[in-house]
Amino acid sequence: MPIPMDIQHASEEFDAFLVDARDRSGLATRNQTYTMTQGVLQAFRRRLSVADAIRFAGALPPVLRAIFVA
Repeated sequence: MPIPMDIQHASEEFDAFLVDARDRSGLATRNQTYTMTQGVLQAFRRRLSVADAIRFAGALPPVLRAIFVA
């Protein structure tokens, strides 16, 4: 069975996300952008019911989904 395309390109998509988020937020580094993203996802997750969190996680790309669920 072949590896799904979204998994094969997960790192590339996440890198592109970090660059875009860094540029839009005005942060200086990818590490700062990662920490901001992690904080936003954790704060949002705390405000959702379990069912809504599962539904939202299903709409995220693989790496962001992993950060949201962790």
